[in-house]
Amino acid sequence: MRKYEERVIPQRTEKRLVTRVCDLCGVIADGEQWEAKSIYHVNETEIRVEVRQKEGASYPEGGMGTKHEVDICPKCFKERLIPWLKSQGADIKGEEAWDW
Repeated sequence: MRKYEERVIPQRTEKRLVTRVCDLCGVIADGEQWEAKSIYHVNETEIRVEVRQKEGASYPEGGMGTKHEVDICPKCFKERLIPWLKSQGADIKGEEAWDW
């Protein structure tokens, strides 16, 4: 879940992300990041899930569709999503990565 605030700027209003909350456990992220990063320790999780379904007409200037987004913290990603995907038949293997 993402919470935004609207700010009125002369000539326009913009949305700014103020809070990101895990949709499964409710933990609140630090700004846009789930965990603080430093030069000595990296615990970075980037999760992007996008499901789209479009029907109707598409024109050069745009079209219509549906988009769903999910915010999941690193703990729920590892302890809930990965096991669930495996239970559904996904072949997910963790691997060491040293060349980020």
